[in-house]
Amino acid sequence: MKAERIGAFIVLLLGGGYLWEAAFMEEANIGDPLGPQAFPIILGVVMTALGIALAIKPAPSSAPFPSFTSGTARAIALVLLLAAYIFGLETAGYPIATFAFLVLASRLLGEKSWLTTILVPLAVSAGIFLLFTRVLTIPLPLGFIKQLME
Repeated sequence: MKAERIGAFIVLLLGGGYLWEAAFMEEANIGDPLGPQAFPIILGVVMTALGIALAIKPAPSSAPFPSFTSGTARAIALVLLLAAYIFGLETAGYPIATFAFLVLASRLLGEKSWLTTILVPLAVSAGIFLLFTRVLTIPLPLGFIKQLME
């Protein structure tokens, strides 16, 4: 029962964080007519409501807490990899950071072929970069590539 309350508190904090950050978001000139705050506000309200509901009446737990498995380790590794991607995006630049993230994530998720591990992330990161920068004219960070080009 204690673990459910801790989980409810974490969900409640995350929902409150989304609402807090959404309140201070700047207006955007492109995109959704509702503005950039719409999705974070909806997500924050839903997460806060779920956190409150879990705190009031947690789910009955008849089974013991599952043990730490290799799947759990992979999930934690993916979360850490995603955090590194987010924090390294500005420095490394979108193309390199996305390529590296996708290569490492595909290996973590069990891709055996190195050819697929290299070609798919290369196509995805280059394709999305070209779509955003050339077609949609939305700049993406270049990181140290920009410094090399100067």
